Amino acid sequence: MTAARIAPGRPREKEAGHDRAVVGWLVFALFASIFLQRFGLPIGEVGIALNLLLTMVALAAIGVRGGFGVDPLRLLLLCAFIACVWFSAAANAGRSTAPSAALVVLVYAPYALTLRRPDGVFLACIRAFQAMVLVCAVAGIVQFLAQFAVDPALLFTFHGLLPDAMLLKGWGNMQPLQWGSTIYRSNGFFLNEPSTFSQYLALAIVIEVLFFSRVRHLLVYGVAILLSYSGTGLVLLAVMLPLVLVQRRAWKALLGLAVLGAVVVALGDLLHMDTLVARVGEFGSSGSSATARYQAGAWLVAWYLLPWPLDLLFGLGPGSFLDTARLQSFEAHDGTFWKVLFEYGVIGSLAFWLMFAVVLLDRVPSPWVAVALGIGFLAFGGMMLDTRLQVLILLFCSLTKTSAAVAFPVARGGLHHASGAR
Repeated sequence: MTAARIAPGRPREKEAGHDRAVVGWLVFALFASIFLQRFGLPIGEVGIALNLLLTMVALAAIGVRGGFGVDPLRLLLLCAFIACVWFSAAANAGRSTAPSAALVVLVYAPYALTLRRPDGVFLACIRAFQAMVLVCAVAGIVQFLAQFAVDPALLFTFHGLLPDAMLLKGWGNMQPLQWGSTIYRSNGFFLNEPSTFSQYLALAIVIEVLFFSRVRHLLVYGVAILLSYSGTGLVLLAVMLPLVLVQRRAWKALLGLAVLGAVVVALGDLLHMDTLVARVGEFGSSGSSATARYQAGAWLVAWYLLPWPLDLLFGLGPGSFLDTARLQSFEAHDGTFWKVLFEYGVIGSLAFWLMFAVVLLDRVPSPWVAVALGIGFLAFGGMMLDTRLQVLILLFCSLTKTSAAVAFPVARGGLHHASGAR
């Protein structure tokens, strides 16, 4: 990959301060998306995520400072998708909801923005993300062990500790290893659910292998993801890790994973690894979480869209997927692919995925990180309006677009910036 030379000379003090302020606000949004994700405002059925509002505050603060530009292509694609959203909402006035349409616009509008001076921002945000997830990983390990000596209700949920009005509804903070078990899966203390914990850990493992290869950190992330007993993060690792390890020749990371694997095999019974194996085996099992996440959406599309060509083309409108899923005798989660197709039809889906592909793959600082986020967006479930993952896509892909090639190689002792865009 060709590297552009960095312009010589030190930046002026005003410019340097501007960069620090931009990074500070983006790290603030990242902090809110991780450590404050259980909190919300008591508006609507389940509340409005606090981190969404704080992200908008951060973006507004950067905008006031003149830190943003607008990407014309992404703005055009965004407008095309928003037109599909409002057309579908208007055509399905009895089944769609205006708040759902407004939320879609609010979440995706920042995709048209880019930072005017992105140099160094990606690296700062990557380091901040790794540090924050490491804190959650340590907290999750302590949480899992402490439940044998402390009331689990004090460790896994904030209900009873804080007013319920402050907390988002609809999340499973306390999830036992299996039905009837008195042992609970770790959620990292700060995160909504064990599955969310495993998703962040999987991303952190991929990023660690790509940029740092710190064996001790990988061991902490690895132990923590096992204690989440969740398969969603493992889906990402199963796809990404073999490719990344081979491409990067990350021998220290391979050594760390080998050590962790040996420990897991040796302590399999003590660590209840049969539960994790059972969760991986849920794919294709009737009534399982994996079926609800990945297959049930296809059934809804087949029953409610395929028989009616106009509905198939334009969808049933914003918010209609979950309303329809509640009427079924089986559980159906709002997987991203099926939700977009169900609510906006074939035409809206084409507009959405074209926009998303450009955001995710055009001139991103790290294609590997972008692909990992793309897999998570598709595989984690319920990600279309997930304001936490949207923050990661903004920080690692959308806002930090580069005007020339950049390379971030692994260096002994840590990550260094080998090149930058002028």
